Amino acid sequence: MVDIMDKVQKIAEIGKSSREKQRIINVIEVFYIWDVLVTKLDALESIQIFEHMIEDNDLKIIKNKVKDGLFLGINDMEALMRDYDLPFPIRPPADVSSTVQIEAVNDRDIFLMFYEVIAAFFPILGIGFMQSTTPDVRKGLKNHLLLTIELQEMLVEYGKLKGYLNQPPVYRP
Repeated sequence: MVDIMDKVQKIAEIGKSSREKQRIINVIEVFYIWDVLVTKLDALESIQIFEHMIEDNDLKIIKNKVKDGLFLGINDMEALMRDYDLPFPIRPPADVSSTVQIEAVNDRDIFLMFYEVIAAFFPILGIGFMQSTTPDVRKGLKNHLLLTIELQEMLVEYGKLKGYLNQPPVYRP
């Protein structure tokens, strides 16, 4: 049903200027598009700072999947911003390479940073989706909420495997 509404909206928007499209979107949606994009850019910069310190090959694979998810989200939110002619935030540098190796930072610390970065998206995407009424904005937020769930599942399984997560005790009545 949502795909049908998305297509109806796309047909209705044919030939409309960005100014006319801005009348369709509400200020809350604009805020959440902006907030998701800024948060994804910040998360990407954080990952780029620490990615060169990863030693575990499995964590390198996880890092690549998380980065791919962030790039996908950045591209999708930027596309929405272009559609509605919204101003873009400042982007972080394309790469943050450092020659400094901090011994105090280990794979567990980097994993926990990934875990917290992904967890931070749930409230933003969930509330943004609930408060959005424009079909293409809802679809974009929904897609990234589902992607975030998949990334979180992957991180939880990896964290359990490596013993990086503080798991609650098993309940035995």
